[in-house]
Amino acid sequence: MQPRFIIHSHYSQEEFVRYNRVIQYKLLHLKRNIIVCNIALLVMAVPQFIVGQYGYGIGMLIILAAANWYFFIGIDRKAAALYRKNPSIQENVVFELTFHDDHYEGASENGTSSVPYSKLHTIIETPTDFYIMHNLASGTIIPKGDCPEGFDEFIRHIKAKYNK
Repeated sequence: MQPRFIIHSHYSQEEFVRYNRVIQYKLLHLKRNIIVCNIALLVMAVPQFIVGQYGYGIGMLIILAAANWYFFIGIDRKAAALYRKNPSIQENVVFELTFHDDHYEGASENGTSSVPYSKLHTIIETPTDFYIMHNLASGTIIPKGDCPEGFDEFIRHIKAKYNK
């Protein structure tokens, strides 16, 4: 069967960090969790100041600041470190993605895979990339700059068809 599209791609550390952030926020609801954590810590900290327990209140505000630092900066640092430690996803690895009507295939020096569209968890589109998610924890990054003409419409059709 002749493929509809063939994409040769590789991704940079910046793209991997951006992918990780989008997955954390959209699929794992990190923003909601951050808001709940902030509200809970503030609800516990404010009464400490009211009753004069300034040490406990300041301690809770420090925990709040540390948690927010981790949520917004620490996660990106961890993703960058993961990218640097994993040679199978670094820029020198070229991925060949072949898209057919009912599935897509991925191949690199590390192996091959074939995934039917019906088995995908979701497809996420951002201004710079498409993320084809196999499950909550793994997916394929497709930078829009690597996409041939007409691919955008094709992948949006797949997303709509399989309600991904």
